[in-house]
Amino acid sequence: MNYQRGLICAGLALCCVAIYGQTLTHGFIGCDDPLYVTENAEVLAGLSWDNVVWAFTTERAMYMHPLTWMSHMLDCNLYGLRPWGHHLTNLLFHTLNAMVLFLVLARMTKRVWPSALVAALFAVHPLHVESVAWVAERKDVLSMLFWTLGLGAYAWHRQRPSVKRYLATAALFLLGFMSKPMVVTFPFVLLLLDYWPLGQVDQTASPGAMARSMARLAVEKIPLFLLTAAMCAVTMIMQMRGDNLSFGTKVSLAGRCANAAVVYVLYLVKTVWPSDLAVYYPHPLARPAWQVAGALIVLIAVTVFSVREMRRRPHLIVGWLWYLGTLVPVIELVQAGSFSHADRYTYIPLIGIFIMVAFSLDEVRRAGTVPKRAATAAAILAVAALTAAAMHQTAYWKSDETLFRHALEVTPDNAFSRNNLGWGLYGDKKREEAFDQIQQAIRLDPQYSLAIENLALMLNDAGRHEEALARHREALAINPKYARARTNLKITLKQLGKLDAVEAEYNGLVRKEAKSLDDFCRLGALAMTLGDPNGAFDAFAKALQADPNGKKVNLAIADVLVDEKRFDDALQYYEKALRADPHDAQTLYNMGVVLSGLKRPEEAAEKYLEALRWNADFAQAHNNLGSLLANMQRLDEAVEHYRKAIALDPNYTQAHTNLANLLAFQGQVDEAVQLYEKAVTIEPQSPVLRLGLAKLLLKSHRNAEAGAHLKKALEIDPKNTETLGLMNQIAADTSSPPAPEKATP
Repeated sequence: MNYQRGLICAGLALCCVAIYGQTLTHGFIGCDDPLYVTENAEVLAGLSWDNVVWAFTTERAMYMHPLTWMSHMLDCNLYGLRPWGHHLTNLLFHTLNAMVLFLVLARMTKRVWPSALVAALFAVHPLHVESVAWVAERKDVLSMLFWTLGLGAYAWHRQRPSVKRYLATAALFLLGFMSKPMVVTFPFVLLLLDYWPLGQVDQTASPGAMARSMARLAVEKIPLFLLTAAMCAVTMIMQMRGDNLSFGTKVSLAGRCANAAVVYVLYLVKTVWPSDLAVYYPHPLARPAWQVAGALIVLIAVTVFSVREMRRRPHLIVGWLWYLGTLVPVIELVQAGSFSHADRYTYIPLIGIFIMVAFSLDEVRRAGTVPKRAATAAAILAVAALTAAAMHQTAYWKSDETLFRHALEVTPDNAFSRNNLGWGLYGDKKREEAFDQIQQAIRLDPQYSLAIENLALMLNDAGRHEEALARHREALAINPKYARARTNLKITLKQLGKLDAVEAEYNGLVRKEAKSLDDFCRLGALAMTLGDPNGAFDAFAKALQADPNGKKVNLAIADVLVDEKRFDDALQYYEKALRADPHDAQTLYNMGVVLSGLKRPEEAAEKYLEALRWNADFAQAHNNLGSLLANMQRLDEAVEHYRKAIALDPNYTQAHTNLANLLAFQGQVDEAVQLYEKAVTIEPQSPVLRLGLAKLLLKSHRNAEAGAHLKKALEIDPKNTETLGLMNQIAADTSSPPAPEKATP
């Protein structure tokens, strides 16, 4: 028998190596691997006493899993940053998990072949690829090892109860939690195993007697359930501190429950037919009613059937409740993150389904309902098919590009995958496509601070520091706690030569003992410049205490809120500032800008008109009012205000181009050309102005002049595709032969 079990373990190991041996040639993935390994200074430094203390005290990644951190540290001691070593550790843990699962189940059930099938399905199922092929998911394979050892220790305890064996079970449970908090359902699964296969409940007894037996067994596990409660509390606190539960506010409790029901069934479907697997599944926010209703029918039907058969086929109720129960921590009833579900979450739960399948097949085989050879062949074919599918799925994990391109094939409208593909391409020096993917990610999710920050870094690398600065601030406005954006913002400020002066002024004001109202307002503005929104609003709060209705402090706060695109909030502070000085044209103008941003054009126009009532020479107000009037099709009034703006400020290029575009629309192309020529004279290095002028010249059939401006625009901005397209159009028109003259009759 030991020889037989040894051969089965060897077969499980061969299956694991066949699937995951290819990961030894894979690299790290840009998603989470930097957090856990490649950019984690403590992990890279390897195991040391200080780093062990850090592992037990850090809130990095918003989970308490010190053993996972320590395993990564040990890998860095052994392999440095050579990816194959880190992948090898995951492969070894997964292989060990499959073998231990088989041995523990075989010992508990006294049934070798169905236990072997459960372990084989666990070893080869494609839904488990994510847990093994992803270095950052070390926590899955490590926690599973302690989980299965804990089950074995509990079976040992049941065989001959003792305090030492109970404590060994509890210790392994605790080690599992320190690898990944998802194992909190461990005591619940022990209660299931008491029913079957450990035989602690008389399955022939009355329902009342069975319930009393289960209650007694549950009381016995109170220390373990108390550990579970403590672990859940720790995890929730860390998630809240890391602001990782904020996405849940976008999805109602009813929506989360609906998603959970659908996902339970979705995992079952992918268990049977594991296709279209991806590293990230965007949350749909709302599930169609037919999906929810269908899922509930399936869940209720399987539950009712399992309960009906719980005396004759106890493996069904145990497997089903194992699946339902172990998924509870990750079914997103408490929404952690912005995804709807994840393949890695099935690593332990699917064991319950495999138990249902394997022991039911063995029952059929033993009863002779199906020929034994046919049942065995079906099991072998299923394992072989799943092995092939897992090998194929594992190949996608070779690099960021292969992984996220595949994810986008499965889920095209996926900002997360576009951002990660873009960042991976950027690391591979494929800059243009990377830039495009990041921009698409931001279009899909304008509040995606990580993508915005990645775009800022790309702009900075391209030397476009002012644009990068705006993007850093945008990322910080969305997520004020974003440390990476704050650090990068300071780097960009330094490159622009602004950081030293700003920091010096800020630090000087901080050290100043008696601060005036102006000091607090300036502190707030400087804090925003340095990427510290929280510090800024602290300073503004102190300024408001000194002068709650003052014009200066309310304007300062409003300006900051506008920079953060919080227009509704900004409008409230502008209104307070206006009450302090109702005739201030600048405040009225700013309110017009904000109202335009809020898509309230009529109100914005009123503010611009009022600003002009108190300052008739306000060129920007004339220009902006002209744009609003043009959008309202009040074209003659718009032209009048554009002309006034130009008369007040002859170097105002935006007013020149706005008027030019409107006149061109009205058919007055010659004057429009003159206005653009004037704008180009004012800003000769603007490729945008030269491109606009070239378009008007082409309308006037002045191709040679248009070509000269396009050529100059390309010298300034060689990668502008629109300019290149117009140049090619001119070249094609020039090279075309003249049309033949028609013959006269």
